[in-house]
Amino acid sequence: MALTSSTRTGSAQPESAQTGAPVLRLDDVRVRLGNTVALGTLSLSVEPGQVVGVVGPDGVGKSTLFNTVCGFVRPESGQITWRGAALRPRPHRLTAVGVARTLQGVGLYGGLTVLENVLVGSAGVPRVPAVPAGRRAGVGVALLGSARFRLQGAALRELALDHLSRLGLGEYVDADLAAMPLELQGRVVLARALLAGPELLLLDDPAEGLGAAEAAALAGLVRSLPAGTPNAVLLATSDSEFARRACDRVVHLEPDASDAPGGHSH
Repeated sequence: MALTSSTRTGSAQPESAQTGAPVLRLDDVRVRLGNTVALGTLSLSVEPGQVVGVVGPDGVGKSTLFNTVCGFVRPESGQITWRGAALRPRPHRLTAVGVARTLQGVGLYGGLTVLENVLVGSAGVPRVPAVPAGRRAGVGVALLGSARFRLQGAALRELALDHLSRLGLGEYVDADLAAMPLELQGRVVLARALLAGPELLLLDDPAEGLGAAEAAALAGLVRSLPAGTPNAVLLATSDSEFARRACDRVVHLEPDASDAPGGHSH
């Protein structure tokens, strides 16, 4: 399936990038889970400086696509390449490769401030283990006091503040996350992903639960992201209007019992 592409100018490529190579490319990737085709044959590319959206109803394979790129699911066929080289993703190596993924509401802690939530989830702090909700704040505070964080904390804090300001959260740095509306909590999730410095950011249904005005504001922020870090964005959503506003290019996934190519773009 050939896809057209449009690229905004001004996005710098790392020295390791193959000239002209997409950040991410899928060629005829197909995923089967048991007897079910979870993702029909799909080809797409994400070029440097682009925001690419994958749009479709629930159950059509959007999450499967992300899980495949992240290495949680192995494709039955096809190839995935990262800057021109074959990608064999491993979930625990995503940050090292240059990929960050957001999942709405996952890993946020109501007992911490906005800034603390961003720092706890950063690459410079050990991941928060699964603990009861009532103890999460204590775990977060302990991690922020860890030796590893003390070594990197000042630089991480400065970078976190920059990202929060960029996302319109500068005045909420010391606010209790639990008091924040859903829209702003989503931006906190986004800021934490940006702190890892990814080349590619995977956004999983970022506008879920938002009203029209809030979704439009978020779309504008997402569209501006490749002007800095990350270098490119791939987002999945069931909201075609959000995708139209946020993306340079959109791939539509549609259920297809015959397993014809799984999407088309415009």
